Amino acid sequence: MEQFLTARDDFIPIDLPVVLALGAFDGIHIGHQAVIVSARNEARRLHAAAVVYSFWPHPSVILNRPKKLISTREQKVERVKILAVDYFIEQCFTEIFSAIRAKDFIPCLEKKFHRIAGICIGENFKFGQGCEGDSWFLRDQAHDFEIKVQESIFFENQRVSSSNIRKCLNDGHIGRANRMLGYPYCLTGIVSKGRGIARKLGYPTLNVCFKNDLLLKFGVYLVRYRLDEAEEPIWGIANFGVRPTFFEGIPEVSLEVYSFDPVILHDQSKVIEVQIWSYIREEKRFTSQALLVEQIRHDIKVAKSRMNRLF
Repeated sequence: MEQFLTARDDFIPIDLPVVLALGAFDGIHIGHQAVIVSARNEARRLHAAAVVYSFWPHPSVILNRPKKLISTREQKVERVKILAVDYFIEQCFTEIFSAIRAKDFIPCLEKKFHRIAGICIGENFKFGQGCEGDSWFLRDQAHDFEIKVQESIFFENQRVSSSNIRKCLNDGHIGRANRMLGYPYCLTGIVSKGRGIARKLGYPTLNVCFKNDLLLKFGVYLVRYRLDEAEEPIWGIANFGVRPTFFEGIPEVSLEVYSFDPVILHDQSKVIEVQIWSYIREEKRFTSQALLVEQIRHDIKVAKSRMNRLF
């Protein structure tokens, strides 16, 4: 990706004609990827710039229907980079922008770019005040360039969509969610100092202050994590939840990662990326530490068995 730009109401300084991939693109799942790759390929054919034109904050926030998002802003940018487009443009989604009528949407875009050579969207893309515009409306409005509409992709008779992926994550269907994403669902955060309880049990963990919205079901997971981009990812298990065996006072949601390989951590503020690969079991309260330790041993055995079947 050549440049990241933020758009308000001004002209965007791209001298070439552009092919736009339009969408909120939360998660950059395989359906989104198909739209973006279509725009990239069309741009190459037309000797134009391939542009992902997305929105921040997510439109649901401004439209008073806020959703928990699959990806952070930073993760979204990184996923777009992988797809090798020329520009990522983030439109500031405001109440004023949301009030643009569907009939004025293309004229609004044409004011921002030197020339639009094409637009690529998913078949369920909606735009304009009250979501009054759809793919058919957009086709009727575009006279000087082609509108390419990507049909929905289905996985095991379920349409690939951000909403369906959120539901899979909430229900613990991690394998299904990851296949629809096209990559393992990932949490990012900062390693912080914990109370040392897990270490006393013989299973020291990394405590993660995460940046993502809370989409996962409480429970134990097979994970793969990375503390530094240059390092190889490490397998382990993680507990996501409120640690019911040990919490005191008001429960606090936490993510604790236990590594299958020894890790020496000198800097407690290290950035960590945790890939979620498989749901193992629900979080539960244990009446003794001995029972908890026995369960951890079993969780590790199950996790390693699943890890070996993944590759």
